[in-house]
Amino acid sequence: MTTQDLPAAAPPGLKSETPHRETPHRESLAALFGRLIDDIVGLVRTEFQLARSEVGAKVSEALGSVAAIAVGGMLALVSTSCLLVATIAWLAEHVGLVFAALIVGGVLAVAAGILIAGGVTKLQRVDLAPKRAVANLKRDVETLQGD
Repeated sequence: MTTQDLPAAAPPGLKSETPHRETPHRESLAALFGRLIDDIVGLVRTEFQLARSEVGAKVSEALGSVAAIAVGGMLALVSTSCLLVATIAWLAEHVGLVFAALIVGGVLAVAAGILIAGGVTKLQRVDLAPKRAVANLKRDVETLQGD
């Protein structure tokens, strides 16, 4: 048997080194990048959950103010009905029916305005921005940039 008769490929049990095969150093670098990406994804998920819970808490606070406005509006309607019947009847005996209705309507409008204005003022004080989550994200971006 001559060298020309030998097969060109290596026997099946023999491993041959090829120039394009990854070295252990490159494999560990790929693993590091994989872990880095997993950590970044986990960090973003955590920050998103923080922002979501922070916004949820602020929305709950705002809903309390909206509820105060709604209750103030409903009370204005209910009180208008009750007071119109009772007070207009009483005032009509002294100033006439038209003036009695104007006086009662004006007083109720002022009371409703006070309730609604108080609710709006309280609602304006609610800040819905997720400040902690934004600060954490800014810090994370700065860390990733190496600043």
